[in-house]
Amino acid sequence: MPEAAETIKDLEVPEGRRLLHDFYHDRRIRHSFEFGTILECWRLCVRGTEVRLSDGRLILLENTLGLNLGTRVCMEEIIARYYFNAVQGWVYFGAMILLIFVGLRFAGVITERMTLVGIGIEAMMLLVLSMVTHFLPNDDAQPASLVQGKPENLLSSINQSVQGMTDAVSDLFRLISQTDMRQDILLTKLTEYISKVSAENTRLQIEKLEETNQNLRSFGEMIRTAQLEVTQRQLEKLDQTNESLQALSKSMESLHGEIRKIIGQSIDSLVTEEIGGLLSDLARMRVEKRLAEVSGDDHAKSAGNVGDEKGGS
Repeated sequence: MPEAAETIKDLEVPEGRRLLHDFYHDRRIRHSFEFGTILECWRLCVRGTEVRLSDGRLILLENTLGLNLGTRVCMEEIIARYYFNAVQGWVYFGAMILLIFVGLRFAGVITERMTLVGIGIEAMMLLVLSMVTHFLPNDDAQPASLVQGKPENLLSSINQSVQGMTDAVSDLFRLISQTDMRQDILLTKLTEYISKVSAENTRLQIEKLEETNQNLRSFGEMIRTAQLEVTQRQLEKLDQTNESLQALSKSMESLHGEIRKIIGQSIDSLVTEEIGGLLSDLARMRVEKRLAEVSGDDHAKSAGNVGDEKGGS
């Protein structure tokens, strides 16, 4: 059996706005995160053609609202009605963060850039609050069926909250201006303190430099003394070495003399021996020659005697 469906013109009419509230409560139970519920409600307002609720009802929409009108209806019926307090709470939270940043900047813990970041966050939250406040519905312009059970002083309380927020922001900027003046005084005192500290540090640095120079001079004297001692020892060693070399040279000269003497004696002995041998040979040769001559004379005489004997015969 087909399910019976209701039909309404669109979500801008009072029946459509009541249907949007029912759809929001129905989807809020299903989603764990509020963002999913808000996104689904916005899609329904912009291009929804039918609404199916968890109780089985099916409602058909004759017309879609489009981007501009659908966003306005979603802001008026969902964001402004159900999330105004949350947005306001986040604005107060941003103001608290900004106050903390200003206090830390006054104490010199954070830089001026961080303070500007806090101011930017608070400005963004105030922008969101202004957008949500802009889309707050007017109770006199809404049908009685949509405002039943709603406190009559809702807008007055909202206006008071906005006025309180404005006063808080004004006080905050006044505090920032006073903080700037105090920062100038603090900067002057800090400059004086830094100058004193710099002078003291300079004096200490000069004393340390003088002490370091004195230590360096003492160390240089020690090095020079050690170098002189080392040089003197090296000179003594060189003198000892020269003396040793001179003694060695004398020993070598004596040795050379002895060697020359020994060589000379050996040569003399050899020459004497050679001369003696030559003289002996020469004497022997002369003796042999003399003997030969004597032998020749004797032979000649013998031959002459023999001739004489033959002639006498």
